[in-house]
Amino acid sequence: MTKTLVTKLINALQINDQNIVYTEQQKNHTYHELKAKVFRFADFLTTNYPNSRPILVFGDHQFEMIVTFLGCVLTGHPYIPVDSASGIERIKSILTTADPQAILLISDFPFTQTYLGNRPLINRQQLQQIFQQPESTFQPKRIAEQTPFYILFTSGTTGSPKGVPISHANLNLFLEWLLSPTFSIPEKANFLGQVPYSFDVSNMYWLPAILRGGTIKALFHQEVENFASLFQRLPQLDLDVFVGTPSLAEMLLLSQDFCQAKMPHLKLFLLCGEELTVKLATKLTKRFPQSRIFNTYGPTEATVAVSAWQVQPEKISTVKRLPLGTAEPQVKLLVCDDHQLPVPTGQPGEIIISGPCVSAGYLNNPQKTKAAFFTLNDQPAYHTGDLGYFDQAGLLNYLGRKDFQIKLHGFRIELDEVRAALEQSSLIKQAVAIPKYGSDRRPSHLVGLIIPTDSTADHQSLIKQIRQDLAGKIMPYMLPSQFIFQRSFPLSPNGKIDVKRLIKEVNS
Repeated sequence: MTKTLVTKLINALQINDQNIVYTEQQKNHTYHELKAKVFRFADFLTTNYPNSRPILVFGDHQFEMIVTFLGCVLTGHPYIPVDSASGIERIKSILTTADPQAILLISDFPFTQTYLGNRPLINRQQLQQIFQQPESTFQPKRIAEQTPFYILFTSGTTGSPKGVPISHANLNLFLEWLLSPTFSIPEKANFLGQVPYSFDVSNMYWLPAILRGGTIKALFHQEVENFASLFQRLPQLDLDVFVGTPSLAEMLLLSQDFCQAKMPHLKLFLLCGEELTVKLATKLTKRFPQSRIFNTYGPTEATVAVSAWQVQPEKISTVKRLPLGTAEPQVKLLVCDDHQLPVPTGQPGEIIISGPCVSAGYLNNPQKTKAAFFTLNDQPAYHTGDLGYFDQAGLLNYLGRKDFQIKLHGFRIELDEVRAALEQSSLIKQAVAIPKYGSDRRPSHLVGLIIPTDSTADHQSLIKQIRQDLAGKIMPYMLPSQFIFQRSFPLSPNGKIDVKRLIKEVNS
């Protein structure tokens, strides 16, 4: 019989004892300390909050984040991770939708606390008092597998953020796949802990680290934003496993020390959250020739990731876009037409995910749940809104977002496809394609936002060279008629390129 996730986590806390589980700002924390604090916090919740309503946890990358997450989980409370970099409108929306029973302020709340309402507040100082209570006698109770483990709010790039409850069963399935021979994550490895806990990709590092007896090397927002300090410190982390977005990897490649020679133990890359481009994959394979690099795919609604493809250096030079790969066991991936019927191999359609990885729906939002979630062959299923196709090898391939599809001069254009085409040019380091809207709110032309390979080149001559370089590689109607040069692209709190912000800037 498969062990429950709670059983696995408690066992990991017990058997690793004096090993280091967490490093934050030069301070180490052991598994023994983690277990003691988790159990004391669980005692506190059992006494003061005996029901199973959600609890909001507000913070950055403090050790107390995972302590409180686990304390909530062991007592049947779903936790709602909210990043300290979140804006007030996002926080207000989450509070309204989720109505948490209590709020843990592990970081200082940056706004007046009137926004938090009448809910009980527990700050970091009060948590320390809870941790100093006499030794816990807490005995974990059995948690139903369909109980939400966490409730994660989407980034809200296509509207207000939606709450996605992910159950113990959902997450246990994902972690069994992640810790299988497919990825061969080593025991007692050092994991990069940069992805915010409010972003589900964080579950690719903190939970596997604990279950493998490893160490989370946490990086706070301020540490990541100081490039000079970050680049100097990165090799000192002695990483074995990199978990993050392609945008984070692209940023770290600015440092010449981000390479196999300076980071010899870094042998595994798990990339998720946005598209891994051919250009970035090529750079990573050159910098880390001994490493295994995985392109993974999946929406929050289907529990972190549902497919993976290991980057093959000999193949990436022959494709325009990297495959998303094959599905995790028990998960079914389909490419369907508008009538929800599978399309033939090679034909594009919407990617549908079905299986026990799929969430029960959006929290307190029956209308959006009905639009996105359904039942397929007696299994829960989800409309991803992503476009893709299966190739002859049976690998899933990505074509972009349905909501990033525009019609211009009679042609239907995928913005992600334009970006991928632009990045075929050796003159372009990174690109984003943005529609420019006219007074009638219809796209009037395409704008190419470009980070050039040579930042010193004359822009006018560079545009001419780019057009010549892409002749025959991109359909004429897909080539932007306007180029804007950038030094960098803004990133969302989750570490993705903030396309929504760029669209607003171009159209302001």
